[in-house]
Amino acid sequence: MEIEELVQKNLDGTTLNLENRKIGREGAEKLAKMEVLANVLNLELGENDLGNEGVLALSGSPFLTQLKVLNLKSNNISAEGARALAESQNFAQLDQLILKFNRIGEEGAKFIAESKYLGKLTTLDLFRNHIGPAGTRSIKTSKTLTRVSRVRLD
Repeated sequence: MEIEELVQKNLDGTTLNLENRKIGREGAEKLAKMEVLANVLNLELGENDLGNEGVLALSGSPFLTQLKVLNLKSNNISAEGARALAESQNFAQLDQLILKFNRIGEEGAKFIAESKYLGKLTTLDLFRNHIGPAGTRSIKTSKTLTRVSRVRLD
């Protein structure tokens, strides 16, 4: 099924749920160019094998500026993808970021902890990302993530 059709069938108000649709990097790149994303507040993209390239495309989308919830669980995202998320102004309105079951590691956790744009987060899920003690410390002592009240780490 083409990404346009998937979006049409799975857009419910301000929520777009494409979880486990196997859209991959190419689907994420096409999705990032779709104007319909301008009204999406909740984007569910778990288990789609987006990889870093898919995250980079979403991070640069001119239409993803109002998101409150971004679920990217199980997408084979490493520190490079975490950096793209952390450095994107698109995600300045995010309340919840779910990255569980990826592989961002210690370096990715530091990118998120030092982000200038993720200061509105109240929920951060980094479960099973191999962030280690240093990554955990980065998140817990972050000067940006001061609103986070729900956090899951390794």
